[in-house]
Amino acid sequence: MKRLCFLTLLFFLTFTLADIQYRRTPPFGITTDANKSSQHLGDYTHSHETVDKSTYSCHSIGECEQCTPLEKKTQPYCVEFGNKEAVRCEWDDPELADKRNQTTIYEDDSIALPSFRACPRVKSVERVRLIKFEGFNLSVAVISVIVFIWRQRKIAREQYQRLAQRIGVTV
Repeated sequence: MKRLCFLTLLFFLTFTLADIQYRRTPPFGITTDANKSSQHLGDYTHSHETVDKSTYSCHSIGECEQCTPLEKKTQPYCVEFGNKEAVRCEWDDPELADKRNQTTIYEDDSIALPSFRACPRVKSVERVRLIKFEGFNLSVAVISVIVFIWRQRKIAREQYQRLAQRIGVTV
């Protein structure tokens, strides 16, 4: 009975923690409302606040990678997940097309387009985590099987000795 309660509690905690993890970071391939809004990365511009969020669009040109410790403290795209993805942004508004090549924020009238955006998971880090998790599960399974076999043999040996004592056979 204790074992059943323990397994039920463990099952519940595992799925609760997994649910919390997936609420925090959406898995690859799933598009949420937050990801839809990040297609137009207007909130990541560092220069003019007057630029409408829908005046440019961005698409990915690189893999998701981890931010450096300095970037995590200074860059807004590294704050949410601690990861960044290289993007190429282009103006949608023809009026801003003449400012397309002005990307530094130090010029008076220039508008900086973002070159990175936040991304939830780095594939290499997730691969390492998966291998560690599977390795831990495999080791627990092997240890459990070894303990199970040892216990079964011990119980069988004790039953044989009790039977031998009842019959009167010396072991």
